[in-house]
Amino acid sequence: MPAKAVVFEQIKKLMGWCPACKKMAQQTKQPCDFANVTPISGKTGNIPEFRTSNVIFPANSNLVFVLFYIGISLLLRYPKDITLFLAGVFLLNTCYYVLFLKTFEAAVLADRFGVHLQVFRLKNLKIPYEEIKSVASYKHEKRSKEMSILLGIGGVAICGFVVYMVVVEGEWKPLLLLGSLFPFLLLMERKQKTRLLDLNTQLYIKIRHKKWYEWTPYYSLITDEASAEELKSFIERHL
Repeated sequence: MPAKAVVFEQIKKLMGWCPACKKMAQQTKQPCDFANVTPISGKTGNIPEFRTSNVIFPANSNLVFVLFYIGISLLLRYPKDITLFLAGVFLLNTCYYVLFLKTFEAAVLADRFGVHLQVFRLKNLKIPYEEIKSVASYKHEKRSKEMSILLGIGGVAICGFVVYMVVVEGEWKPLLLLGSLFPFLLLMERKQKTRLLDLNTQLYIKIRHKKWYEWTPYYSLITDEASAEELKSFIERHL
């Protein structure tokens, strides 16, 4: 055997090389089969759903306004005693505050069962997909300058009427009632601005069978553009 071959063999032995190692390594290798992972059925897996609380229902605003208007009318008409009137003002503001806080619990949930409107007209409403005829979204128009001017004129007119009633008629109830509302309205406006953001899209859900007490076959909500598009797409996939 050449001298180079002998030196090479000695080096391999010193490094721990064994002629049977390669054969043993090949024998220890075992085939490994990975399990074929199949998609989980929709009945047993996680059901996709959509939920948002960045929403208001115009029906809630209308209902709260009607209830508040009825309360003011009753206060200005019947209580003659100052104590009863002040107690009525306190009760009215308390009820209005509770109703307003209740509207902040509004939310929309869409799952495989249908669309759930939480605190819609102060109650929870479920709309099955088979009852939905169509859904459409539109840009929610902000208050125009003309409308803001008209509201400003209306506010000035109301203040003028109150001053007239106090100075000329000697009626003190409208002034007390108006004064009690200002701090409360400012607090509610601030809370609404911090609680709800980017309400720039209005979504209309049209149902197939209008109930007898409903004015229109539409349920409307106002939310942000991203939530409106996702909710609209979610509903359309189930129609």
